[in-house]
Amino acid sequence: MDIKTLFHNLREEVSCPVCTNIYKDPKQLPCLHSFCLHCLNQWHRTSHGRDTIRCPKCQALSRVPESGDLKDLPTSFYLNGLIDVLKIRECKTSQVKCGNCDKNSSESSYCFHCCAFYCQKCVIAHNIMKNYKDHRVLALHDFQDRDYKDVMKRPAHCPKEDHNREELKYFCKSCEIPVCQICVTLDHGGHNMKLIKEEAEIQKSKMRSLVKRQRRNLQAKMKTVNQLDEEFAKLMQQGEDVKRDVQRLVDNLVAVIKAKRQNILSSLEKETRRSLDLVTERKTEIQRQITAIESSLENADKLLTRSSNAEIVQSKKSLDIIFEGVDQTVPIDRYNKSLPAGFVFEKNIKLLETVKTDDIGTLQILQPTTASHFICEGKGIEEGIVNREAQFTLTLRNGRGKQCYDKRDHVTMEIRDERGRECATKVRINDCGDGLYQINYTPKYQGRCQVSVQVNGEHIYQSPFLVLVKPFQFKPVLTFGEEGSSLDMLNNPFGLAVNARDEIAVSDNFNHTIKIFNSDGNYLGSFGRWGSEAGELEYPRGIVFHNNGNIFVADNSSRIQIFNGRGEFVRSFGGRGHLDNQLNDPLGLSVDSDGNVIVADRGNSLIKIFSPDGKFLMKIGGQGFFKSPFHCIQYDRYFIVSDNDEDCIKVFDRNGNFQYAFGKEGRGDGEFRGPCFIAVNKSGHLMICDGSNDRVQVFEPNGKFIGKFGTKGSSLGEFKFPTSLAILSNDRIAVCDHDNHRIQIFE
Repeated sequence: MDIKTLFHNLREEVSCPVCTNIYKDPKQLPCLHSFCLHCLNQWHRTSHGRDTIRCPKCQALSRVPESGDLKDLPTSFYLNGLIDVLKIRECKTSQVKCGNCDKNSSESSYCFHCCAFYCQKCVIAHNIMKNYKDHRVLALHDFQDRDYKDVMKRPAHCPKEDHNREELKYFCKSCEIPVCQICVTLDHGGHNMKLIKEEAEIQKSKMRSLVKRQRRNLQAKMKTVNQLDEEFAKLMQQGEDVKRDVQRLVDNLVAVIKAKRQNILSSLEKETRRSLDLVTERKTEIQRQITAIESSLENADKLLTRSSNAEIVQSKKSLDIIFEGVDQTVPIDRYNKSLPAGFVFEKNIKLLETVKTDDIGTLQILQPTTASHFICEGKGIEEGIVNREAQFTLTLRNGRGKQCYDKRDHVTMEIRDERGRECATKVRINDCGDGLYQINYTPKYQGRCQVSVQVNGEHIYQSPFLVLVKPFQFKPVLTFGEEGSSLDMLNNPFGLAVNARDEIAVSDNFNHTIKIFNSDGNYLGSFGRWGSEAGELEYPRGIVFHNNGNIFVADNSSRIQIFNGRGEFVRSFGGRGHLDNQLNDPLGLSVDSDGNVIVADRGNSLIKIFSPDGKFLMKIGGQGFFKSPFHCIQYDRYFIVSDNDEDCIKVFDRNGNFQYAFGKEGRGDGEFRGPCFIAVNKSGHLMICDGSNDRVQVFEPNGKFIGKFGTKGSSLGEFKFPTSLAILSNDRIAVCDHDNHRIQIFE
């Protein structure tokens, strides 16, 4: 057992999920979740059913022991060992209760045979007793790493009170329970007995087979889920393509109708203008004639009223000449012949009925095309660079020599090495026309590989080729910081944030300050000091720069403090509690696309989102969703959460609905041991601090492993528990190397 793994989050490991206090008499339910006996009794009294109990954590239903007493549930000896380890670890700051006289003492010893603590007086009495002369006793302040491991190897004792803590050495196959020597004699006479050590080896073998089978089952289901995700994405894309096709047809129809409408309106406008011009021209002519007639009539009236008979006789001839010059006709009939009788729009009834009755198209549900319908040829492998795109040229035709890949056929390509491993990612097909396709892919490493083309799930082409790539790597270019309390020193740095000026803010956890450095590692300034008042900090953790220039900091007092760009306190929100607007042990911080602040509320097992001024907006999670949420970021339309104790990454949509998870406990590629902070680089890759594996892993957003860098150590490029990272404007990566008390920068 790795002792550092044993100490990691030890207090949380021995805290009851119900009361959140250290376990008292921990009992294990059949679902393998453990709780205090007192908590289980209270829970059972308030739950339905006398003979059954529902797990407070996973809600699994199980039967209570036949005795009806929950104390007969299996005792978690592992947790009891952890509780003793915690007491030993914290003996310098808290006193330990003596197992004999019940007095608390900071100067105690531990007996590995009795599995009990003794004060100084009682340990003397213990050691002088003849029956205990072979017992191993050690003072708590003398404990070394190997001694903690011995505590965890403590024997399991019979829980029956009158059996004097006899060790459980046998397994009753008839009753299927572990028993002590007294149980064998009194209660299991004639039963089939085996040494518990032998039975444990048999059960271990069966459990390993069961686990192996379930892992295969899990992998098969995960593969099926990935295939369904691909099918989901394909159907979504096809749906969007069909929508675009329908919209394009409708737009074309509308465009044609609008063009025809415009032709009719243009003809109407032209004819209307011509007719109006004729009317205006004729009106002007008649108005001129009216003026001439009015003038002639005026002269005639004057002649008749003012002139003598001789003047009238003399002027008659002149008057006749004047009236002869005026058009005496009424040309209305001739005028009407040059004008249209009117304008009427005659509808195309046939077209209207066609639009009403006929569909603009039909949706066809196509059956997959078989692979035998295709002919495929490929050539043109080019050198690639890991994490950058390379190409492969493909010709795909049907039996009649015509191109046949279109939206009805699902064409995919895989590039795998000789051992069947994927050696390329982001494989996609670009249609170049006439059956020619350009396959773009991103190589993962150099080697001899084989390209495989599938149409609608059936292989139609395979060809070996050599992929020449440069190895995936991140090169360390700078490190700054060392253990200490001076201005430019760090003491267990925890969180990182970078602003637009590439200034790096570090939450200096054990120095209780925020320190600012430039991208070259030069110290610029700091703010904060130890305390719980406004502007003071207690073990600051998560930190983030907001777009408004403020700096948000989470600390151990379960609050988020806001500072301006000069490090001056602005306000705070949160406070310890379980209400929506309260927090309990907040860790990682980030800012979403709307400028809201995302908080990983570890103690409440929730992700909470607040407005920039600290108003609660929403939460993600709830019963059973998270065990220990460490950090949450928004990426595209999703929230991505690192669940530290579950050793995985969980993905939710913007409404907080769970989508999928990836990763599991382990040291292999894509596996985690305590994932911490997350960042997204400019290529859109997820970069995740894999704390206890002392490395940073890189993934595609769908959880597909791409690469990793870092290993355990203190040299340049090595880590001791990296917690957080941030991306600079030049795409360099700043990593917080927690236990090495430094910041490293990679490119």
